[in-house]
Amino acid sequence: MLVGHHEAYWIVVVERFSAYGLLGFLLSFLLPGRFRLACMLVLSVAIGLEVLQALTPDRDPALVDVLQKAAGGTVGVLLAQTILAFLPRSPS
Repeated sequence: MLVGHHEAYWIVVVERFSAYGLLGFLLSFLLPGRFRLACMLVLSVAIGLEVLQALTPDRDPALVDVLQKAAGGTVGVLLAQTILAFLPRSPS
């Protein structure tokens, strides 16, 4: 909190969703054709960070946060996989 102003809750949700969407998008381009692995990595990071928040006294982990992050990551992976499906493949 800066100067006593609170962020609106929807801003926090959009921030979480978009950050993990970007993570999923980049992981999907890093691992083309491995949809399940990219999704599992995004989910592992989201769950792992929430579990680590339980170890810190000033943070509070929540299942809703995990769901928001997982949804954003999955959408990012799906978007990247869709883009990759339409890109021409190099003959190798």
